[in-house]
Amino acid sequence: MSTTDRLHVELNTRQQDLLLEGLRYITSSVRLRREDPTEETVALRREQLTELRELAALIEGNATAEMAVNS
Repeated sequence: MSTTDRLHVELNTRQQDLLLEGLRYITSSVRLRREDPTEETVALRREQLTELRELAALIEGNATAEMAVNS
């Protein structure tokens, strides 16, 4: 899947919470991974953490938008 491909999924609040919990677990795992701090590994870790933050923000944004619509 390229970065321009989109996947649209409807999730209920519980499913969104589960996804966010999993992303927090993965984020912690990436942060705590023991590696030699080479330029390459530091850059890769930074990129992964950025992608995880963006994905969490996307899921949280959808949850916020859904709550506004249902209010």
